[in-house]
Amino acid sequence: MSLLGRIFDLLLALALVAALGAAAYLALEFIVSLFASLDGQVARVTAIASAVALLAAMLLASAIREATQKSKANQIREQKAAAYQLFIDCWEDQANAPEKLQSLDRQLALYGGGAVIRSHAALRAIAREKGPRHPDAAARFGRALLEIRKDLGTDIKAGGVTALELQQLVLNAPVSPLSHAGTGERRA
Repeated sequence: MSLLGRIFDLLLALALVAALGAAAYLALEFIVSLFASLDGQVARVTAIASAVALLAAMLLASAIREATQKSKANQIREQKAAAYQLFIDCWEDQANAPEKLQSLDRQLALYGGGAVIRSHAALRAIAREKGPRHPDAAARFGRALLEIRKDLGTDIKAGGVTALELQQLVLNAPVSPLSHAGTGERRA
C-alpha cells in the first residue's frame, strides 16, 4: 500500500473516531437534558429503573448466549456419539462394513476427534494388510475405543478400563496371546 493510501486510511479512521465521539457526546447531552427537565426525585427513580432494566437485559442476554452454547455443545456431542456408534457397528460386524465404512469416514471427518480419526486410519490400514479379524486389528480397535471414550469425556483412568478389556467387551472374541501385542497391556 502506498504512503498516500496509508495517510488516507489514517485520516478516515480518525474521522470515524471523531464522529463516534461526537455522537456519544450528543446522546449524553440529550439524556442529561431529559433528566434535567424532570423533578429531582423522579429523575433519580427513572435513572435507577433504567439501570436496573439495562442490567436485567444484559443478564438475560448472557443467559441466552450461555444456553445456546450449551445446546450446541450437546448437539455436537450427540452427533459424535452417533458417529462413534457407527464406528463400533462397522468394526464389530465386518459383513456389512464395506457399505458402512464410507459413511463412517464421512461422519468421522465431520465429528470425530483427531486421535479417533488417526486410530481409524491405522485400523483400516491394518485391516487392509492383515485382515479385519487379525489380532493386531483387534488390539488397535481396543485402543480406538479408548480414544473414543476420551473424546466423549469419559474418565478412563478413574475406571481403570484398558484397551484389551474394551476390545473383549465389544468384539466378544477370546483373546489370543498376540491380541495385546503393542497395546502396553499386561495379561492378568
